[in-house]
Amino acid sequence: MSRKENSAEKAMVKALNPKDVDTKYMGEEPLFAVQPDSEYRASTLARAFTWYNRFYGRKEGKDLLIQYLEYNDRKTDAKAMAKVSDSEILTTLCWLARMKLRGLVTLGDEESTLANEINRLLKTVTNPETAFKSSFKSAEAVQPEVAVAVKPNIQDILREKASEACGEIEGLFDTFIAAGAKSTHSLRPIDELAKRNVMPQHVPIVATVWKKKLAEFETVLEGKDSQLVEGYGQFTKTQLKNIVKFIDGVLSDLNSYISVKKTARTPRARKPVPVEKIVAKLKYLKEFADATAKLNLVSIHPTKIHGASEAWVYDTAKRKLHHYIADEYSKTFTVKGNTLLGFDTATSEVKTLRKPAEQLKEIMGSKPAARKYFKDIKATSTAPNGRFNENMIIVKAF
Repeated sequence: MSRKENSAEKAMVKALNPKDVDTKYMGEEPLFAVQPDSEYRASTLARAFTWYNRFYGRKEGKDLLIQYLEYNDRKTDAKAMAKVSDSEILTTLCWLARMKLRGLVTLGDEESTLANEINRLLKTVTNPETAFKSSFKSAEAVQPEVAVAVKPNIQDILREKASEACGEIEGLFDTFIAAGAKSTHSLRPIDELAKRNVMPQHVPIVATVWKKKLAEFETVLEGKDSQLVEGYGQFTKTQLKNIVKFIDGVLSDLNSYISVKKTARTPRARKPVPVEKIVAKLKYLKEFADATAKLNLVSIHPTKIHGASEAWVYDTAKRKLHHYIADEYSKTFTVKGNTLLGFDTATSEVKTLRKPAEQLKEIMGSKPAARKYFKDIKATSTAPNGRFNENMIIVKAF
């Protein structure tokens, strides 16, 4: 087996050691073990490019490309590459060459792109004019055309604003990571959407990115994927939990922003819809009695939950108590069909009750006492989805 084909040997190339304090948060140079068909390949490459761009520039990129050529027994090309001007260097391709030495299995189009780039750079030394023509189409070869300015339509502009907001939120995430992924921070993703007046229909595009990111970090936290665990090995378990909490907060802000924007619309005046009609389709259980569990519950009317800022709902079939808290932007709940909207997914919780009769009695006390008691219940906490069913008793709402 040739030196060039030995991927195991390539993976053992000594790691770079940038002298920068940010290595504490960015981790060591990536070492690649993902397969070409892995669903995590794209995200792994993205993190790797971010790592190299953070610590190195064109000069270092050229040095790494020279090292790549020497490693592949192309010493003559390596000497020629040393004469290439730094201004000609495309760092992305240099990082790709370095990743190959660190174990990355490249795809066909990546391999051909890298080979073409190396040939182009070598031509800038042997024949600069030819290299220039290979990078840009010769003016003589292009038929003269009249330039027509294409004015972007309003949808293109709005989508661009959503894309900019997505980039800024990614920047906030980078700031959060660089600060040590602490449990508390003052970053507000929703402000980036508000600054650009992003339309509600474009927010799901941003949300899709963060849902994938959330799924990836939850997988890391569970420790079920060894490759991902290794890739995020620079983070402690506490930091990973804080990262998941941050992403949950981003998704909560995105949902809140949609609610705020829809509420803020000022269409033509319409006749107010009676609250009774708004909550007419909400499924709930009016009364529940269980002699064995010593339970005798009577639900409050759904009209009281519409417009409230906090509510307690008990699922009699699953013994689960739902605690809903309105988010800071909507301020109050809204009922739509059979779903409760406007609650904060980060602070609202669902817990299973072991002794419903005793525990519900405590919840019926004052608001602060109920909150404290619920928080102290030792049970797994999950986020509610706002959906109601015919087994749910609306215990309290205010």
